[in-house]
Amino acid sequence: MKNSFLSFVALMVFISLMPACKPYQEKENPEDGTPVDCTFGLPDLKKINQFILNDPNNAKLYRIRSQILLDSGRYKEALSDAKNALALNPKDLYNFVVTAKAHRSLGHIDSALSACHTAEKLGFDDPDNHLLLGDLYLIVRRYKESLEYLNKALKKAPFEPRIYFLKGVLFWEQRDTAKALSNWQTSIEQDVNFGDGYARLATYYMEKKEYATAEQYLRSGLRLRPSDAFLHYDMGVFLFQKGFPDSAFTAYETAIRLDPRLYLAKENMAYLLYRKGKYEEVISLLTSALPSDPKNPSLAYYLGLAYRNTGKYDLAAAELNRTVQLNKEYAKEAAAALEKVKKFQLQQRKDSSRVLSE
Repeated sequence: MKNSFLSFVALMVFISLMPACKPYQEKENPEDGTPVDCTFGLPDLKKINQFILNDPNNAKLYRIRSQILLDSGRYKEALSDAKNALALNPKDLYNFVVTAKAHRSLGHIDSALSACHTAEKLGFDDPDNHLLLGDLYLIVRRYKESLEYLNKALKKAPFEPRIYFLKGVLFWEQRDTAKALSNWQTSIEQDVNFGDGYARLATYYMEKKEYATAEQYLRSGLRLRPSDAFLHYDMGVFLFQKGFPDSAFTAYETAIRLDPRLYLAKENMAYLLYRKGKYEEVISLLTSALPSDPKNPSLAYYLGLAYRNTGKYDLAAAELNRTVQLNKEYAKEAAAALEKVKKFQLQQRKDSSRVLSE
């Protein structure tokens, strides 16, 4: 299983997990028990549900619940709440931004852009909106617009690490390594607890096989952010490349425990289990990972092999055929494995016919 952590998709996992609340305004504690946007800790879901039951026409409450749901990965519900907030109070322009964040999390890039630009046209000159627009234009590789909005955000929020991080991704996509590294380094200088910066710098140095520097960033990041799932995932990649598969496995386990949505850790962990012949565990991991990246040929291929090795030939044929149809990595290997599976299926049918005729 090839390390997919170097792909653009893996990079954007960082961004999809960005906090949903406004990062730039002064954070305050709740007053009189009423939740406030971006308090030191958003209220839990049970508490906010009760607030909404008591005040069902309060747009702000739906917006706050949308942010909680976004942070929990419940994107469709988050979008529904964001739309409710927007319908109840379209004059609060931040409701457009939260709606855009929910659309972005669901991959609705055009809808997210539309919501952000609507807020902008209505006079919402807010760095959170500029940052999101920069992110969205980066996804569709419109680098000029992305950089313009990221720089707008930077003027309003010069110490926000995520802006520098995204600028680093943008420059990396444009093959300007020096500027990319400079911006990622600045991101952790602005906030020593900014895990994405450490992870991306470590990824770069792993790619360059400068393992001592990569390890330095990983260990610094984990010391400051011991609950950062992606840093544990990257540590797993590092340990695997250094020839310590058992330690890598433990790092992937930790990453998944901290964030069950982190399919990249499940993918690499499944590969290690496959090498040990633990095919049922491979199936369990990969079937849970596949919805996060259904066009990933590596997931389909190893899932097909695991089904084959457990005698589930029809399921194996489906996954191997899907790997061939994707026409990317493992296409030739999958085609060869598929032919063998078809022979097993044929033999299985003959054996079944023989039993029925006796």
